[in-house]
Amino acid sequence: MVVSILLGVYSLHHIRTNGRSPVLSAFFAVDIGLVLWTGFSALKLLHTDPAVKLAFYRALYLGVAPLGPLVFLFVLVHTDRVRKIRPRLLAVLLSLPFVFLVLLFTNPGGLTIQSTNVVTTADGLVILRVTVGPAHVVLQLLYNAILSIAAVGIILYEAFRLGRSYIQQAVLVSIGIAAPFVFAFCSSLGVPPFNPEGVNLVPTSAAVTALAIGIAIFRYRFLELPPLAYTTAMEASPDSVLVLGPNERIVHVNDRGADFLDRFGSEVGDFVTDVSPMLDPRTPHNDSVRVDNDDVPMFLSVRSQRLVRQNQVVGWVIVLRDVTELHRQKQVVLDQNEKLRLLNQIVRHDIRNDTAVVLGNARLVEEMVDDERARTRLETIIRNSEHTAELTETVRNLMKTMLEDEETSRATSIDGVLWDEATEVRDGNPNATVKLPDERPDATVLADDMLGTVFRNLLTNAIRHNDTPEPTVRISVESRQDDVLVKIADNGPGIPDDRKHEVFGRGEKGFESPGTGLGLYLVDTIVSGYGGDVWVEDNAPRGSVFVVRFEKPESRRVELGRVALNQSESDSDRQPKRP
Repeated sequence: MVVSILLGVYSLHHIRTNGRSPVLSAFFAVDIGLVLWTGFSALKLLHTDPAVKLAFYRALYLGVAPLGPLVFLFVLVHTDRVRKIRPRLLAVLLSLPFVFLVLLFTNPGGLTIQSTNVVTTADGLVILRVTVGPAHVVLQLLYNAILSIAAVGIILYEAFRLGRSYIQQAVLVSIGIAAPFVFAFCSSLGVPPFNPEGVNLVPTSAAVTALAIGIAIFRYRFLELPPLAYTTAMEASPDSVLVLGPNERIVHVNDRGADFLDRFGSEVGDFVTDVSPMLDPRTPHNDSVRVDNDDVPMFLSVRSQRLVRQNQVVGWVIVLRDVTELHRQKQVVLDQNEKLRLLNQIVRHDIRNDTAVVLGNARLVEEMVDDERARTRLETIIRNSEHTAELTETVRNLMKTMLEDEETSRATSIDGVLWDEATEVRDGNPNATVKLPDERPDATVLADDMLGTVFRNLLTNAIRHNDTPEPTVRISVESRQDDVLVKIADNGPGIPDDRKHEVFGRGEKGFESPGTGLGLYLVDTIVSGYGGDVWVEDNAPRGSVFVVRFEKPESRRVELGRVALNQSESDSDRQPKRP
């Protein structure tokens, strides 16, 4: 009785400190049953008057009769079967104990108590012997036995299903549930120290029940940590999951967490920082951390979440993911990027400068040479040098786009860049006609310093791949509500429908056109980075129209605002409505 009362006091303290929970409420109900059983059993033993003894005998069943249903409900709650508990189920489970108590206190026809006998033992103890009736056997002994066996079966099934970390506490709880029946069985057989002619020791099994569950509570933080089935998702997780108590000791792990601890020679009950100081749950982790296992580096993604009740931290959940391979791949990418930056530097400075020197000297020599064969060779050198210069410029721009680490798009006026590039291309191709809009458009788009590269490549392609004696390029700008369309139309051979999409692929070329095939790929890459699009249409009567769609800055802000508003409304829907 004392053990049961102490456990009940601890439960009440836990309710006041951490608040009520279903598992705690169910356990407290079981403990009340233990207190009533053991308390009235003690009073029955201490009194010698037969009438008083019989009254206390009946009273102790106020705790014993509903004990089986209460234990069964406790196990349902503990194994996360709360949704199966309905008022109808409660009524059904408690109806038989209620009927038994009514029959016990009225005893019609000796259904529960057939006879009583007071015996005085050799050492002076006065003992009440009760011969029970059929209602007592069916409604009390058999009914409680069935529910207790079902409770033990459920909790052991869950423990073995979820893994070794829960088996010990499940066995403890099972021992507590089975103890009264084991004591009753031993008493009926007269197994020492049980003596059918002496004091009834079956009520002392409540101490075993209380102690077993008490150890589970104190050793495994039984009331403070999630019930068994709450860990179902955790056990199926591909990550290592560690559950810590308030003192940062590991109190539970899933199977992968157990394997992780084995690798480091640790186990449940150790401080998590003993496994590795990098796993301190109080330290925020924004990236992977390195832990060494036998001098072999291992990289982990660490996420920790506090478990808070009533504004008090009752533990932590730490989720560990092995990202060693990912870290290695990331390092490979970083190394490759560094090499690309070096290559970009070589292309931008060394090759580009040397090509410019070759091209400049070739043009000077061309003016000094009269031999026709030598001039033909020099023209080839100049043409190839110009192509090399163009190629290095394209590669430089492409690598700049690929290696850009941050978002660089900003509000950019389109007319200045477009007019400058069109003028430069027109001056470099005297036989071509480049027509700009009559008035400069007042259009601002999302772009960056690479915007000129987009227009330069499209204009150059329109002239270079033109098969007419006088290439003509017409530029138009259309400002719409959310975006701006820039159209570059030519009178060239056009692009077949089955090639209109493919020409933007890396290494792809237009219809029977020379070049590297990188220009349009570069255009598509840059424009996509702005959040825009580029596509090809047919021109009338012949040729192609390259259409570039740019986003307006205000449309991006509206879209971001709409996303934020939707998120806010979604969050508010999850909050309780206030009047």
